[in-house]
Amino acid sequence: MWHPETELSAFVRGELGGPEYDRVAHHLAACAGCQSLRDDLQNILNDLGRTVPAPPAVAWARYRAELQNKREARARQGRPTWWRWPAPLALATGLAAVLIFLALEGGRTSQPRDIAAFDEAAIGRRLELLRDYRVVERLDLLEDWDILRSLDTPTGQREG
Repeated sequence: MWHPETELSAFVRGELGGPEYDRVAHHLAACAGCQSLRDDLQNILNDLGRTVPAPPAVAWARYRAELQNKREARARQGRPTWWRWPAPLALATGLAAVLIFLALEGGRTSQPRDIAAFDEAAIGRRLELLRDYRVVERLDLLEDWDILRSLDTPTGQREG
């Protein structure tokens, strides 16, 4: 036999309607155990209702007056002027201006950069390493793809 254990608390609170209410009411008419459980739930809900204080009455007129005062005060304020903005915004703007200045003006030097001089200095630091290679003696040979491919073959098997 089916017992409305989960629907019984909703039934006691008056939250059931339609066919669900009819089904639970029909069952309660025939089942003494469920009637006892319903009475216990009703007593618990009544006891809880007595222990909880009633909510205070809302003074709607006072609430509307306070709301209207806040709206009027906000309308009088308007937008804050630029000197009232927070300091982090001013600091961020100043930092952005400095970075833009450094990017545009700080990269310029009085002497033009010579990229070839930089490459020569980098090669000059490793010159002792380059002296060990026979191919580097004539740099114009590096442009020849046949010579470049032959670099991977052992020295005794190279042509020419």
